[in-house]
This record gives sequence, C-alpha cells and structure tokens, in this order.
Amino acid sequence: MAEFKLLDDAAFRRSVNQKKTPPLPRATSARFDRRSHRVIVRLDTGIDFSFDPRQAQGLADASSDDFVGVTVEGVGSTLHFPRLDADYTVSRLLEGFLGPLDWSRREARAKASRENGKRGGRPKGGAPAGPEAL
Repeated sequence: MAEFKLLDDAAFRRSVNQKKTPPLPRATSARFDRRSHRVIVRLDTGIDFSFDPRQAQGLADASSDDFVGVTVEGVGSTLHFPRLDADYTVSRLLEGFLGPLDWSRREARAKASRENGKRGGRPKGGAPAGPEAL
C-alpha cells in the first residue's frame, strides 16, 4: 500500500507555483434580450459579449421563450438555460465564437513551423520507424 506523505508549507508553495495557468474568464451575469434576440454575458474581466443562442449547438430549434431566465451557474463557468435543461460553459462559448483560448500558443507554433519550413522543414529521422527497423 502507498504511504501518505504530508507536505510542509514550503513544498506546498513549490508545487502550487510550478504550474501557473492563466485564469479563465468567468461570467458574473447573463440575460436574454428579446429585442435583439441575444444572450448578453458580462465577464469578470469587465468585458461584455453577446451571441445569438440559436448559433449554439443544440439550440437552433428553441423558441425565444426558452432562452428567458438564463442563469450563471457554478463559479461563473457555466450558463444554464432552465427551460431547456441545457448548460454551456463560458470558455467553450468564447472558443466557439472567438477562436481557441490558447490562440497565442497556436500562433507561436504556426510561426515556428513557418520558420522551420523556410529552412527545409523537419529534420529527417535517423532510423526507419517501421517493422523493417527490427
């Protein structure tokens, strides 16, 4: 059986500081505007965004009445449509409408790939990787 080992304060701080991921935006409020037929979401970053809920997967056939009463669930990570019993995470909505949240990393990889291509592409491997290598 594995032995349970307690961490001291210094070890705990080291483990917490090892992997710092930027926090995801959280919703602080959400409402459906009948006039514009859009869900309006306020984020903790101070940014507001809105979207036509019929563009979200699975909501194309829903009526305007189904979107009324949208609420923010959890710690601001989820929008809940009670009449539809449907939940959508804020991060996925943002990715769907704005592109991937890790776009800066993807852009850096694409730039490195373009630079590598200018130099002849990926280096050739030494030995074949198939069964003939055995």
